[in-house]
Order: sequence, then structure tokens, then C-alpha cells
Amino acid sequence: MLVEDNHSDQVMVERALEDGKIACDLTILPNGQKALESLRDMLLSDSLPDLVLMDINMPVMDGKQTLQEIRADLELKHLPVVMLTTSNREKDVIESYRLGVNAYLTKPVLDSQFIKTIQQLENFWFELVVLPNKIK
Repeated sequence: MLVEDNHSDQVMVERALEDGKIACDLTILPNGQKALESLRDMLLSDSLPDLVLMDINMPVMDGKQTLQEIRADLELKHLPVVMLTTSNREKDVIESYRLGVNAYLTKPVLDSQFIKTIQQLENFWFELVVLPNKIK
């Protein structure tokens, strides 16, 4: 799942996944409120995403607020959440980790670096890390 309000960043992530030959079903949502609604709907069909990539700065509900809601929900709190954002402010990094983010990445400016970042993210989360199938 990608939670990102900026259309060009959405396209960049999609392109990085394609160029990196990363096969996945990508759900894109424009803000945290829509992401939480979607996650709660997914709970009903038992089809939660393996990973949530989320921007910090979004309208309606930002990434930190959304992360806080995810971590407060007993059925969602196990989801790996990675902040993927342009913000490299120390305050955002510290607060994200304080709220329970699993990783914090800044978006590279160059497409080639962005593709490499997404490939490394995919390698770590889907080849090295053991993720739970479902938490009860």
C-alpha cells in the first residue's frame, strides 16, 4: 500500500516498482484517512497489505497521525510501516520512530536512485524479513 497525495510521487513509485521488476499489487491512497478506511475494509476480507509506504505531509490526515492510528489498532498494529518522504527534518525522523514506524526513508531525487531504493526496500522486506501471515 502506498499512501501518497502527490500524483508525480505516486507515478514515480509505480515506475520504480516496474523498472525494478518488483511484482506486487499496489494500492494507492491519497491520505491517511483513506488509508485507514481501506485497511479496515481489508480486515473484513482478510487481505491486509504486507507493507505500508507512507508520506508524512498529506492533507486530511498526515502520515504521523495515520501511523499513530495504525499502532493504536490491535488488528493493524503489526503492519510494517515505512515512511517514504521528502522530509529529512530530524524532528520528523524522531517523532516517526517514537510513534512506531519500522523504517524512515527519504525519497531520492534521481530516478535511478529512487529505483535502487525501492529495490533495496523490496529485498529487505520481502526476502530477508519474516512477516506474519496474520495476527489474531
